[in-house]
Amino acid sequence: MKLNEKGISHQLEEKESYRWLKNYSVQLPDTRVVTVCDREADMYDFLKLGDDIGSPFVVRASVNRAVNKKSLYAEKDVLKLWDFMGQKRCKGSYKINVPSKNNKRNSIKQSSRVAKIGIKYGDFRLSPPRNNIKHRTETLPDLKMHAVYAYEINPPKGVKPLEWMLLTNLPVTSFADASEKVKWYCLRWRIETYFKVLKSGLQIEECRLGDADKLVKFIAVMSVVAWKLFMLTLIARTDPEISCEIFIDRQHWMPLYLEIHKNKKLPKRAPTMGNTVRWIAMLGGFLGRAGDGDPGITTLWRGWKRLNDISRGWILAQST
Repeated sequence: MKLNEKGISHQLEEKESYRWLKNYSVQLPDTRVVTVCDREADMYDFLKLGDDIGSPFVVRASVNRAVNKKSLYAEKDVLKLWDFMGQKRCKGSYKINVPSKNNKRNSIKQSSRVAKIGIKYGDFRLSPPRNNIKHRTETLPDLKMHAVYAYEINPPKGVKPLEWMLLTNLPVTSFADASEKVKWYCLRWRIETYFKVLKSGLQIEECRLGDADKLVKFIAVMSVVAWKLFMLTLIARTDPEISCEIFIDRQHWMPLYLEIHKNKKLPKRAPTMGNTVRWIAMLGGFLGRAGDGDPGITTLWRGWKRLNDISRGWILAQST
């Protein structure tokens, strides 16, 4: 068996999930970097590497593995992770707003609701997989892990309950500690949304520049645009009543207002951020009906491109 400089087998390097291990040791000076991963990173080699290099992580569990095993090959009187955490006492709860869902390939239509989330936490020992190839050359240790179980209490009938099982090598000794790890994992969706802006909205994967250096420059510019659109979307949902002038200059919101309302009279005060973002999306095809919810990133990107053209025309008209 051949290992690379980090002690990772070449067999594992060939797997798509290897990228979690490859980029794990990235650190910043004077800063604690916590690696937050989805279920693809739930593998013994990744969790062990975190302990080896002293790097904290929060990983969503994917495998309902046996925990606290008396020996590597124990098969009787073993308890699985979900059963183990299910026996723990709920340490607290809070409520969250769950948005509605439309019928899609990977989801069933659901109405919006307020969900009560219970929090449990506990420690356990994680044994290495019996089929890990490293058993041939070394003794793999058990890992001390901390689990945070977030689950929906009394979900509506016929609705799949919300549930996260998070694993971490950071200490979890209180409800506040456990809630913090859940909030960290929630932030992962913002990263997902940012890259969705790049891929679905700006469609950088469709770019066919023949020179790699030009492609890097194009992605750099588009990354700034994606950050702008992502920020507008986020602020519109978290603080919809603030003035749009905090983030959008008058050369953009004024012609936007005139275009949407089809008149020549501007309001005395700048419109709210929530309304402004919806108007931008309407330029890109968003209908804005009562049941349409928040605009998607694709219509926002199309609207932003059109607004830039309208803004240029408005500036030229003002200068004549």
